[in-house]
Amino acid sequence: MSFNEMAIAMTRKMVDDFFVAARAVPQDKLEWKPLDMGRSVLSLAQECAFSPTWAPDLLINRSMPDMTDEDLEAMTQFTSQWTTIDECERVCRENCEKLYAIIREFPASDLQETVTIQWGTFSMAELILLQYWNMLYHYGQINYIQTLYGDYEMR
Repeated sequence: MSFNEMAIAMTRKMVDDFFVAARAVPQDKLEWKPLDMGRSVLSLAQECAFSPTWAPDLLINRSMPDMTDEDLEAMTQFTSQWTTIDECERVCRENCEKLYAIIREFPASDLQETVTIQWGTFSMAELILLQYWNMLYHYGQINYIQTLYGDYEMR
């Protein structure tokens, strides 16, 4: 299995696991924010549905526009249209299919090339795994949120 296919397989599995965890959150807790300051499970799902759209700039153009506070607010406004976990999952899977097509075509010879973006300098191989990493990070947040209201079941 090539690196690209392994990255796709890992990301697909993370999409599955992420939405299993999100669905385990009771409806009345989907928009709950820890200490009224953190992010809600629905907010995390909305971001994960949108984040595969970052791939064209990163993997094709080898750049990413800076994300200003205004850009983040615009993203939040845009993603707020997805008001259920089902909608977020549908959009995430659609956007991920586009991402997978880009990853499949990415040349193995360019995997070690680096790009500097607002979060640091990364190899293209690392950026191919950005959706996986982002969802894994937010998957952990969902699992932590679940423990805060007493759900300790492993998923």
